[in-house]
Amino acid sequence: MRTIAIANQKGGVGKTASAVSLAAALRSHHRKRVLLCDLDAQANASTWLTSKNGEPGKSTYDVIMQRASLPDCIVKTQSRIDLLPSNLKTANLDVELLGVIKFHERLADALSDLPDNSYDYVILDCPPNLSMNTLNAFGAASVVVIPVEVKQEAFDAVSHLMNTLLKVTGGKATIRPYGLPTFMNRTNLARDIHELMQERFQSLCLPPIHQNTRLAEAFAARKTIFEYDSTSSGAVDYLRATKELVNDLEETKVRRPVRTTAAD
Repeated sequence: MRTIAIANQKGGVGKTASAVSLAAALRSHHRKRVLLCDLDAQANASTWLTSKNGEPGKSTYDVIMQRASLPDCIVKTQSRIDLLPSNLKTANLDVELLGVIKFHERLADALSDLPDNSYDYVILDCPPNLSMNTLNAFGAASVVVIPVEVKQEAFDAVSHLMNTLLKVTGGKATIRPYGLPTFMNRTNLARDIHELMQERFQSLCLPPIHQNTRLAEAFAARKTIFEYDSTSSGAVDYLRATKELVNDLEETKVRRPVRTTAAD
C-alpha cells in the first residue's frame, strides 16, 4: 500500500481537485483500490464525493484523536472511492494535539489498523497550511504530490514546504516529492514558471494540469471529472499525470527511493 499526501500550504492551487482526480483516475482507469482521507476541516473532498461532511464520531478528527478506528469510519462513495470524511472538528486538532508525544505519527498508526491488502493507494488531502493534520500526513506518506499553480508566488512557497518536510522526517526522508503544475495557461510567465518547476523537481515533475472550467463544474455536480466530462482537458491532463505517477512508483519497487533535499 502506497500513501500519497497531496500538500501545499498555499491555498487555491487545485489541491483538492488533484486529490479527488488522482484518486478517481487510480480507481477507474488503473483498477486500483483507493482510500481518500480528507484531512481538511473545510471538507471539500468529502463534499465533492458525498455531498456532505463527516458525521460526528466518524471523521478524521475521531481517528486521529484515537476515539474511533479508521476502518469503522470509512464511507463508500458512488465513485467507488472509499473515503475517510472530514468535518469542522478536524480544525481542533491543532489545539488538542499540542504537547502530545509523537503527534505526527497518529495517522500512520491509524492506517496500520487497515486489513492487509485492503488498498493499493491511500490519498491524503491536506489542508492549505502546515498544520498538525499536514504534519500527520507527512508522517504517514511515502509520496508527496505538491500541486503548484504556475505563478511566481506559488512556486516560491515550495521551498518552505520542502524544508518543513525535511524537518518532520528528521532529514532522513525517503519520501518522493513530486511537483504537479496546475492552472497552466499559454502565457510566457506560465511557461517560465513551468520550466523552473521542471528544473526544481527534475524527473519528478508531473505533466501539467491546464486551466479548465469543467473541474469546477464537476465539483458543483458532485461528480469526478471522469464522470462529469471524460473528454475534457481536465480529465485528459489528470489521466496523463496519474499514469506517469503510477509508472514511476511501480518502477521504484526495485530502485532506491529518492531522498528529499532542501531547496537551494
